[in-house]
Amino acid sequence: MSKLTALGASNEVGRSSFLLDVGEKILLDRGIKLGSDEIEYPLPVKTNLDAIVISHAHLDHSGAVPELFSQSNSFVYMTLPTLELSQILWADSLKIARIEGVTPHFSAADIGSTERSTFTLPYRKKVNLSESTSIELFDAGHILGSSMIKVESEKKDVVYSGDFKIEDTRMFKGADKKIGKTDVLIIESTYGDRNHGNRKELEKSFVDEVKETLNKGGHAIVPAFAVGRSQELIDILYENKVTADIFYDGMGQRVARTTLEFPEHLKNPKMLGKALHSANWIKKGRRNPVLKKPCVIVTSAGMLQGGPVMWYLKKLYKDPKSKIFLTGYQVEGTNGRTLMEKGIVDLDGEIVKVRNQVKQFDFSAHASQDELIELAKLTNPEKIICVHGDEKVIKVFQKRLKNEGFNSVAPKLGQEIKLD
Repeated sequence: MSKLTALGASNEVGRSSFLLDVGEKILLDRGIKLGSDEIEYPLPVKTNLDAIVISHAHLDHSGAVPELFSQSNSFVYMTLPTLELSQILWADSLKIARIEGVTPHFSAADIGSTERSTFTLPYRKKVNLSESTSIELFDAGHILGSSMIKVESEKKDVVYSGDFKIEDTRMFKGADKKIGKTDVLIIESTYGDRNHGNRKELEKSFVDEVKETLNKGGHAIVPAFAVGRSQELIDILYENKVTADIFYDGMGQRVARTTLEFPEHLKNPKMLGKALHSANWIKKGRRNPVLKKPCVIVTSAGMLQGGPVMWYLKKLYKDPKSKIFLTGYQVEGTNGRTLMEKGIVDLDGEIVKVRNQVKQFDFSAHASQDELIELAKLTNPEKIICVHGDEKVIKVFQKRLKNEGFNSVAPKLGQEIKLD
């Protein structure tokens, strides 16, 4: 009997982790969830693993991988860009833990064990885990090195979408549509209740509002995810000839350097390189000059959960001329979500009313509802398992799936689903 156990990302966004048992026991992703209190981890793995496969480097999919190696070892599979980006994030997690005086869930030695146990795979290269089971990675079009994972076995063929995007984005080509048929599709549902707006119009609106903020004498504060989003936003500002200084702060700098090392994964590496090199890269401890005149500040973290953005907020949250541009999904319980809904943020334990204007732009690299349905039609599964989405969103998505003739389930945390 083949089965799937939901260890995270079940009627929630974050901490993706799923135990697939098709004879071989394969862990699909091992992420964390950022919230208002402590970091949330997936449920523990209570069995020996034959393989761990990581879809991409965002913390909610890869952030807890080294923790597994504090208990036991297993082979890990991911693309080379995913490994290099994950290494940046794992090291940063330890650094943040030291700064905040909390005990991390893994050590530098665990990171080393993870790295030594990892095999990096190119797309479309089938790897046999046993005589009866193989894995294969397909381009997911989400971020650098992101993958959809296909597991083929004598019992069941399973596709795990991870986070994906079928339509091209500014930086990447869309997901590989030649992934083929499958028996079971485990699909992200982040935007299962809606479609995204026109991307060109979105970019124009973003640039226009940035310029308007600058013309009024304010600072454009752009918190952005370090992996993917911050590089894309600088590219947009550069192409649209924003003449004010654009400052680049935080972990996104290291990610940018890594991104440029993989030009074969990028749509237009030369243009991206020019855009990134045109920005003013902030060195630690040299932020004060940024505040002297109106400018654009692209900085981590995208949900206002720590990072350099907190320094800028402390300096600027009382300034009504400045504007905060939220550019990605804001998980419930994060500072970003609270700012959107209530106009307040937690600054080092003090709840403050933000006088800046706040505007959200949907620069998502996730699939829209129509793209989710397209992947379902491409893979034509017997069963769809809806994960990585808020409960209300998943219910809307399941209704659409039913109307399209698909059978779907949405597991609760810890639930075991039979695939036969």
